[in-house]
Amino acid sequence: MSTQPFAKDARIAEIVSYFTKYGVVKTAEFFHLSTETVHRYIREYERNNVESKGSMSKLLQSIQAQYTKSELEAIAKGGQIKPGQKASAKIDFSGTSFKFCFFTDPHTGSMFFKEELFYSMLEEGRRQKVDAYMCAGDVTDGLSHRPGHVYELTHIGYAKQKEYGIKLFSEIEKDFYVIDGNHDRWYIKSNGALIVKDICEHLPKAHYLGHDTGNIEIKKSIIQLWHGEDGSSYATSYRVQKIIESLTGGTKPNVLLLGHTHKQLYMFERHIHAVSGGALSVQTNWMRSKRLANHSGFWIITAYINKQGFITRFLPEWFPAYL
Repeated sequence: MSTQPFAKDARIAEIVSYFTKYGVVKTAEFFHLSTETVHRYIREYERNNVESKGSMSKLLQSIQAQYTKSELEAIAKGGQIKPGQKASAKIDFSGTSFKFCFFTDPHTGSMFFKEELFYSMLEEGRRQKVDAYMCAGDVTDGLSHRPGHVYELTHIGYAKQKEYGIKLFSEIEKDFYVIDGNHDRWYIKSNGALIVKDICEHLPKAHYLGHDTGNIEIKKSIIQLWHGEDGSSYATSYRVQKIIESLTGGTKPNVLLLGHTHKQLYMFERHIHAVSGGALSVQTNWMRSKRLANHSGFWIITAYINKQGFITRFLPEWFPAYL
């Protein structure tokens, strides 16, 4: 493989660098060149630089087209891009303890979502001075073809549920990190709409992290949001254990926050703090017909971070709702 082009580029850069300090005459003398040859090197350097800028501009435009503004901001702050995964959000944090509210499955737009529970969560979050809010999906109830589903909705259709979601989640005063769930994706299947992403674009503090999973980096620790489309297990812990087992060593998060099944649980397994989030909604008629329990409530979690940037203590507190 020839290295001549690289050698030529290095030679041009060397000559132009010398020229910027000492001028044409001294450069010609130092490199044993004519002044015209020095000028030719300068012109070639300038031409190469313009072409390089043009290529870089096209490259940046192609990258920009693939990500939202919040995702690009995450990349600029050092968030990772992994194969098959959108940019993770990166939290700028310099303290020793990070407190956040974790909730999931509010199913806004459904008669089984209760505003009083949502506002109770916000009140507790303010009282405890949480640093952020995190949601593991099913932000909206969607609109399926399941018989009778439409009669369970207080807000019918994409536009109404989007408008209602913007109204509710604009009440969150801190950074809000969220993924979508299977109910949100009914709008993708019906008309290609990303309702959670569209809601977040109207909220300056919201960070949409994609479908089903999304990572949040805080110092050297990773918090992962997880939704899924699997079902409940007979034992509440079984689903969580199987998900943890499926994670390979190099991809394991430090904290795993799970939604979808409407069950609450905390466990520490394979050095992962796993929290199943329950639901910010009440038991549906469908869940009752299937004899599935619904754990209504939310979590306030404090993570203590050492000087090396890793979570060393983890204090989750469950706030059950009695509605």
